[in-house]
Amino acid sequence: MYSAKNLPLYALLGFLMLSSVGLQARGPGAVILQYHHVATGTPAATSIAPDQFARHLDYIAEQGYQVWPMSRLITALQQDQTLPEDVVVISFDDAYPSIYANAWPLLKARGWPFTVFVATAYISETPGQYLSWSQLREMQLAGATIGNHTHDHPHLLRRLPNETTDAWQRRARDQILQAQALLTRHLGTASRLFAYPYGEYDHHLEQLVAELGFVAFGQQSGAVAPGSDLLALPRFPLSGIYSDLDDLHTKLQTWPLPLAAVAARGADPLLEPQNTRPTLDLVFNNTDLALDQLVCYGPDGPTSMTRISSTHYRAQTKTPLPVGRSRYNCTLPVHQSERYYWYSQLWILRYPDGSWYAEP
Repeated sequence: MYSAKNLPLYALLGFLMLSSVGLQARGPGAVILQYHHVATGTPAATSIAPDQFARHLDYIAEQGYQVWPMSRLITALQQDQTLPEDVVVISFDDAYPSIYANAWPLLKARGWPFTVFVATAYISETPGQYLSWSQLREMQLAGATIGNHTHDHPHLLRRLPNETTDAWQRRARDQILQAQALLTRHLGTASRLFAYPYGEYDHHLEQLVAELGFVAFGQQSGAVAPGSDLLALPRFPLSGIYSDLDDLHTKLQTWPLPLAAVAARGADPLLEPQNTRPTLDLVFNNTDLALDQLVCYGPDGPTSMTRISSTHYRAQTKTPLPVGRSRYNCTLPVHQSERYYWYSQLWILRYPDGSWYAEP
């Protein structure tokens, strides 16, 4: 039996966090898809062409996937319900007009639910470049869920010059609560769903989000199941070079990596600037897995993989991470199946002097 006392401090925190939410399930999980623009002529990295988006929906229908509303999935996760195979949830970040013009007609024709995460400041500040309140109300009345994406989409992790921890917490709290108040005022009701801007979070921010009573979503990849971290649920981005049908097929076929403890949940995604080769500890809940086929990939390819025990493996990049957002993506084949178990860990690295990177 793996003992928590053998874990370093950050791993022990992860072990304790998981003990409060239960073990991550082995087997079927749901996949949450994330889109931004459904258009051409918008930034390629965050866009999918309308005809390609239509092909995604056709594929989901042809393969018999169940498209659930986000609320149904969250209830199932909170209540530790066993999920059926082939559950999909569709989400959009930033509420661009192409969602209403190009995506919604296709979804409405199928009667499929979806969620839009809204940064509320842009609705009035950039008319025509963002969905209007009337468009959001129209979609909500037709079954869409509208979620919170802060007021003006800041990098919430970044402290202002000479900003204290208390001042930062107040500012981050105000960003979320101001958006929630506007959503409630204009839409009559607001879900308790929150998506981190840029997918950036650390454990201080997770704690704040938890205190405010939200379920939160990142942009790291992976499937979800009972036991998944409800303060940083993964989603699969589908845009740019990652929007073809082969990518969609692979992502829809994933299950959550069957972990008993994820030490990285105790490790902060926000790295100290000198920690350019972070370690990821993966502890599995049984030995009936082909763990010799476990592989983790960093930005420069496969990581090193150290076997600590029969159920404990440690991944570490072979080369320093670049400044910015990076991930370790870990996969394991499902026995006698084309599916893969999948887990993704976010890392955020600043410059050596502690300064922040610019967005591309």
